Amino acid sequence: FLMAHPEEFFDFYRKRFVYLTAKPNPGHYALAELEQRGILQAIVTQNIDGLHQAAGSKTVYELHGSIHRAHCMNCGAHYPLARIIEERPIPHCTTCGGIVRPDVVLYEEGLDPAVIEDAVAAIRTADTLIIGGTSLIVYPAAGLLHLFHGQKLVLINRDPTPFDHQADLLLQTSLRSVFSCLKIPAPIACGGAAGGSPVMRRHPVKPIAI
Repeated sequence: FLMAHPEEFFDFYRKRFVYLTAKPNPGHYALAELEQRGILQAIVTQNIDGLHQAAGSKTVYELHGSIHRAHCMNCGAHYPLARIIEERPIPHCTTCGGIVRPDVVLYEEGLDPAVIEDAVAAIRTADTLIIGGTSLIVYPAAGLLHLFHGQKLVLINRDPTPFDHQADLLLQTSLRSVFSCLKIPAPIACGGAAGGSPVMRRHPVKPIAI
């Protein structure tokens, strides 16, 4: 669709994918705090909004890319989101004139092998894996769970998932309600969906009271 109807694609993309007023919620900030304290190793997310980084998280593996990055389909030159927002109807490369497309995974496109490799490494070395706010039915992302061989699996989702029976801790509730009573290890007031799958560090391990 991008190549066949570029003008329609970018009009749809700007309206449905880009929300410049979106801000991190307390859940994003709680995960960033966990990372800063050395408890959280990484976040693996299917979200493309960049809110984890906006909250302060440093190690974020974005399986489906990010709206905040773009590149020329011809020469590969990199651009920020502003290029797509400001040049209408179709953004073009200032170097070669090629179409500048967003760095997001579109329908029927494969995931970035480098991102997958990093995400897999983080999951395989984690001793605790927390999965929140996902139905675990979208592949290949859901398949990453099979690579976890750590000690504790925590699932947080309002609705049942195909992996509920494997969880050491199953919380069928919203991420907002969980983060509202999270202590790491001192009380931190937080709430809201985080939109990612945190990967807990193997060493050192610190207690988290939920």
